[in-house]
Amino acid sequence: MLEANDLTAQLRRVLRDCRKLYSNSARQITLRHPHLLEGSPQDFVALMDDLHRGLLLKVYTVVIRSDGRWSRMEKFVGSLMIEHLWDQRLKGLELREAAEGLLRQADQLHWESLVAPFVRYTPLRDATSHVETIVMRLANLVAKCDGLTTPEETLTLHTLQQEIDLALHPASLPTAADASRHAQQAVPIGGKADANLPVAELIEPEAKSPAERLADAMEELDRLIGLEEVKERVRSLSNFLRLQREREQAGFPAMPISLHMSFVGNPGTGKTTVARIVGQILGAMGVLKSGHLVETDRSGLVAEFAGQTGVKTNKLCDSAKDGVLFIDEAYSLVDQSGDDAFGREAIQTLLKRMEDDREHMVVILAGYPDEMDQMIRTNPGLSSRINHRLKFDDYGPADLGRIFELLCDANQYRLPATSRYRLLVGLDELHRERDRHFGNGRLARNAFEDCVRRLADRIASIVPLTPELLTVLTPEDIAIPGLNEQQIEALLKESMTLRVTCPKCGKRLRTSGHLLGRSTRCPKCDEPFKAPWADVERS
Repeated sequence: MLEANDLTAQLRRVLRDCRKLYSNSARQITLRHPHLLEGSPQDFVALMDDLHRGLLLKVYTVVIRSDGRWSRMEKFVGSLMIEHLWDQRLKGLELREAAEGLLRQADQLHWESLVAPFVRYTPLRDATSHVETIVMRLANLVAKCDGLTTPEETLTLHTLQQEIDLALHPASLPTAADASRHAQQAVPIGGKADANLPVAELIEPEAKSPAERLADAMEELDRLIGLEEVKERVRSLSNFLRLQREREQAGFPAMPISLHMSFVGNPGTGKTTVARIVGQILGAMGVLKSGHLVETDRSGLVAEFAGQTGVKTNKLCDSAKDGVLFIDEAYSLVDQSGDDAFGREAIQTLLKRMEDDREHMVVILAGYPDEMDQMIRTNPGLSSRINHRLKFDDYGPADLGRIFELLCDANQYRLPATSRYRLLVGLDELHRERDRHFGNGRLARNAFEDCVRRLADRIASIVPLTPELLTVLTPEDIAIPGLNEQQIEALLKESMTLRVTCPKCGKRLRTSGHLLGRSTRCPKCDEPFKAPWADVERS
């Protein structure tokens, strides 16, 4: 059984993480993507606070009902939950009455509604693994708080894992109505806005100077994994714009420049992320008034009926004014047969807006390199307006490992050396056999989610529950989409060499799998350093 102090600390951490995830997600949408909202930002902030409460309530209720008992420790957990939900500490009859009310209300809550914003809003989809982590950690804490796990509770943990996975990865995307259908039901009885999380704080961030905003954007750019050539191009562009601004301030003429761009590369290479950062840089430098990002694809530009595409495209451009319009898979607007009248209308409308609003909007067209190059080359209007081409290369195995580790850090998981090595070998194999549909960053995220599910299955029947069980991804938890267990084991038996680079002197060093993530010392400069990941050389 977990000691009360340990249980309290772990439980409060999960509750805080849930609140933080939903509140940060509300901040992200209201500040960076307000065009996605159908209601007011204040309503969305309130909805997200309600949904975080409903999610916690649903998890607790499902688990304690599984064996028909409400143990002393489960009551203790319930009191901590109510303290978080209501900012009140209840005992005795008050606790029982409150808990019974919560249990009745939980019947009206649905997983799909509670997590719908993370599915519906594209900018939040990368956080689905965070949602799953919080759900399963809370479920395990509740199930094992009294030091044992009944067969019914073990079955419930497995079922809950499957249900939350289905809710976060549905066959079809939910609508705005789906996301808010149970908003009122998600507020716990007697619930109120969180006194520690006022709405104004979420939608009105601290005012920062343009210099601070620019520094933040450049720092975020530098933190991105890989993409060195892309980073250099963005830095060069910002330097050029800074020079132009300084020349204008000094009374010299500025050179006119088109900032419309094409981002070419395979899926999952960070194109959308860089587009958002570019918008922040342009906004901070005063080139654009806000620098917000509007993300779309063919479906956002082309209408279903003749005569409506121009209206739809203009409306989208209006929402992107003073910011960046990012069009993914832009080549789909051009039909190879030349018979796509709707696509042609969308491009012609877009070209006019790119010219008329060139000082108030930046358009970024993104997609596969060959298709994008052909689209721009064969369209004089596009080729004359798009002067910047940024190439996004595929991530290597070590970079994919770093992306995986970032997800681990964000969700408070740890990777021992043996797990790192197993993951690295599998990622290297997929990278060697990759084609144009290679998943890149999405592969790392999918692998992470698979590993978390395997961990949840592994610990479902284990008691007592320890922080190590909740946070360490062991080799048996490592799963890699596209490779089965037999394939991974066969790869581990192959002869291969791992090499790392000393960050001080640049010497290439040979290392081994059991040293990944551990401190080593360079024999040339005697500098100690950690090598979390390595380059793989097959014999």
